[in-house]
Amino acid sequence: MTGKNEAVLGRIVLSDQIKEWLIKAILNGEFKPGDRIVTSALAKQWGVSQAPVREAIRDLVLLGFLENAPFRGTSVRSFTPEDLQEVYAVRAALESLSARLAAERMNDEDIQALRMILDEMIKAAQKHDETEMVFLDNHFHETVMKIAGNKILYQLWKTLQFGYWTIVSARISSFDLEHLAKRHDALLEALKTRDPQKAADAMRRHIEELGKPLEMKEVKDG
Repeated sequence: MTGKNEAVLGRIVLSDQIKEWLIKAILNGEFKPGDRIVTSALAKQWGVSQAPVREAIRDLVLLGFLENAPFRGTSVRSFTPEDLQEVYAVRAALESLSARLAAERMNDEDIQALRMILDEMIKAAQKHDETEMVFLDNHFHETVMKIAGNKILYQLWKTLQFGYWTIVSARISSFDLEHLAKRHDALLEALKTRDPQKAADAMRRHIEELGKPLEMKEVKDG
């Protein structure tokens, strides 16, 4: 029985690794919109069975990075402003709750930690280091999630891979990295008040406002 459990655990770990690799390959252009994702080919490339690859692909279909089509199999999905607006609607709901909970629990050390992350984020943006800036952006929001102290909320947020969608947003829009980073100043100020409603409202605005340029772009393109 132990051997069977270890095999299942190993498959899950492999599946997560393959999923991370596939997302990064999609974001760096190795796989382009419309490219087919073939389970057998990836399994051979990784030197693994097809089971963890199928699980990774299934998760990425659910997350919206891949899509299934009759007679075509699985392929990389094209991202539209409308897709990202749907992501932001869900993210705003989850993270406004996290900000509300975090404001009630936040101490001076938490505020200092967020300030340090934000300072590093701004530095990365000024250096035009998109990868580092987006990593720190995700770290900032994840820290708020951890301060909130709700394990179910945090696990749901992690599962939805919002950090990767930030990269998609930055590339599909004309966002300035430094502007994206400095927007967190207002959010941090709201969290520092330790007022749950102010923190929740600030987080909702912070996320929903990201969809506005995408919305205008969609109208212009239409």
